[in-house]
Amino acid sequence: MKYSIIACLVAGALGLLSMGALGFGLYYLTYPLHYPLFGDINDWKGKDLFWPSVIWAGMLWSASFLLAGFNDVKLKRTQASKTKRVLVYGVILWLGAGAVWIFVALTSGFEFP
Repeated sequence: MKYSIIACLVAGALGLLSMGALGFGLYYLTYPLHYPLFGDINDWKGKDLFWPSVIWAGMLWSASFLLAGFNDVKLKRTQASKTKRVLVYGVILWLGAGAVWIFVALTSGFEFP
């Protein structure tokens, strides 16, 4: 769990310091989750909140490390294999990125095609 807390802090800082590169990368990484709902990000219309939305997505995603670390501790107690724990950790991070982008898209005031 200690490493997940460190990863959360580092990812949160990178979300801000990367000036949106992390958030934009997460958008394309989780494209299959939110594309059917919102279409392509280049077609979004509305308020001029694109840049802050991308930065917020990268910063908010860092909380997924805490959830993944907590789940890893629980799986470790049940003596799950290392492969299973790593796979579940990665899936939680991926789903977390998709959930963050859905949240950001819905709360930023964009209009979707």
